[in-house]
Amino acid sequence: MKLKISSFKEPKHVGVVICVSWNNTEDVFSCGDDHKLLKWNLVNSECMTVMTFSDDFYPTGMHLFPKINMGGNKHQHDVILISTADGKFHIVNHNGRIEKTINAHQGACLAAQWSPDGAGLLTAGEDGFVKVWSRNGLLRSTIVQSDVPCYNAVWSPDSSAILYTKENFLVIKHLNSNNKIIKWKAHEGLILCVAWNANNNMIISGSEDGFSKIWDTFGQQISVSVKHDQPITSVSWSPAGDLFVIGSYNLLRLCSANGWSHCLDRPATGSIYNIAWSSDGTQLAAACANGHVMFAHIIEREYTWKNFSCTQTGRKVISIKDIITDQSDQLDYPDRVIQIALGFNHLVIATVKQCFIHKLSSWNTPVTFDLKEGTISMILLSERCLCVVERAGLSVYSYMGRLLASPRWGARPDTLGRAGLSLGPDSLAAIDQTDRKLIHVFDLPTGLIVRSSSDNTVTKLSHKMTVSDIALSQSGPISERQLALLDYNRDLYVITVKDPKAKFNKLGSQILDIVWSSETELLVGLRASSVVAWCCPRAATQTDWLALTTVSKEITSQPDRRVCRRRRRPYLSWKWLNAARVTRCLSREVVETCCR
Repeated sequence: MKLKISSFKEPKHVGVVICVSWNNTEDVFSCGDDHKLLKWNLVNSECMTVMTFSDDFYPTGMHLFPKINMGGNKHQHDVILISTADGKFHIVNHNGRIEKTINAHQGACLAAQWSPDGAGLLTAGEDGFVKVWSRNGLLRSTIVQSDVPCYNAVWSPDSSAILYTKENFLVIKHLNSNNKIIKWKAHEGLILCVAWNANNNMIISGSEDGFSKIWDTFGQQISVSVKHDQPITSVSWSPAGDLFVIGSYNLLRLCSANGWSHCLDRPATGSIYNIAWSSDGTQLAAACANGHVMFAHIIEREYTWKNFSCTQTGRKVISIKDIITDQSDQLDYPDRVIQIALGFNHLVIATVKQCFIHKLSSWNTPVTFDLKEGTISMILLSERCLCVVERAGLSVYSYMGRLLASPRWGARPDTLGRAGLSLGPDSLAAIDQTDRKLIHVFDLPTGLIVRSSSDNTVTKLSHKMTVSDIALSQSGPISERQLALLDYNRDLYVITVKDPKAKFNKLGSQILDIVWSSETELLVGLRASSVVAWCCPRAATQTDWLALTTVSKEITSQPDRRVCRRRRRPYLSWKWLNAARVTRCLSREVVETCCR
């Protein structure tokens, strides 16, 4: 995986570009020290001047109003929030006209951001104050009063708290005064930039000490980067939370959510002051010190399933290969590809206008259907159906392109992540975004008759702890459907959804990640230094049986600390009697217990 970088031959800004923000997946706004607000169209490769502000207008940050509930025929005009060096923030319409100007701080207003729910905005200033305002610019409260400048501040995903910088410390202040302030020393140098992701709930910070670090919401360090030669001037999470980018002087680095570096580019741009992702998570724009606005999109991201491998080689080109037969093909699409999903004998490709469903046995005859809008954040696959997550909502389709259901439970689809959503052959499970101890499990119609979402039965499961990850089993009838979950203590529980006396049974602790087998009721979990397989999760009700059906293997590594994966040919599932005879000869307790 890497970034393909592009920019105009000549800079359109005269001087430093300070901030960029996406309007949609094709348009970008930028603002710089030349007092100009520019709009870039990536389809036509055009740049136009929206407005030239007064000579004392020096921007420090920019944020577009979040697009909420954009389904149907509703239309939302662009409302731009711009902070400036004279201590003011400005609310600007889509034509560049300033609707309102507010004196917010003594000294520069260094940060301004709309809340995720659109109910208000925050500002942070050189005077050390952090303030919350209504969307019309009326002061609601002064959250922080400090004697040192606050260089950056961001909202929490649920708009209930604010994260701000205080020299080399990070502080989380809840709007509810009854909650305790969380403060920790994050860096040795001054913290210049922070970002808080809505899907994984992780925080990333960048500092003058040359390090970028990932934190959880309790101040525990998850990952730290290598030391860079220059200060980290910008950080940004992808909307899905699986990637992030950091910017520095002549440096742009793409990393995975756990801090692993995918690629490093050194464009001759000077310092990168701001980075923004498109809503589909496939493109980014960067504000550069040399007057350029740099664009990049992700290529060579590889997807694998069994003996098939799929790679996006261009904006509209997919390469797929059968590793066993060494057959390969190139698939071209009329529009830009934004999401790819491979599994269960199907390849699903989403472009900005349509969704293409390919059978792996016949790549060139896809089933197609039109999308409600061109912003897809996620595609989930199961044996019988697929789930498409758009800004307007969730939709479940059959592999013939027939709409099966559109579950609703009051969630914001654009903030849903893979950890909080799971699709089974006949069920869809989701963590409630308001109460993360609650899990909704929807029964999905999988026949040819389409039912409305009101016909779906919903099972609500309540856990005692906050839930971070969920996964539905992929085999067996709906009456035996199992749900595995990880809570914030990293404890693993499993429950039979349709059991009248459903109970959460604990399987293990200190589990980092989980996945179900696509063919059997085998659950695999990852610990820090081992892989654990629960061959029969139902045995959790009996401690002695659970021990006999659990296999744990240490993760081996080479001297350079790289994990080694070894592939083995799976046993044929239809030779059950022969397998049972072999287990009796081997006298292996684990295998014998699973065969009972």
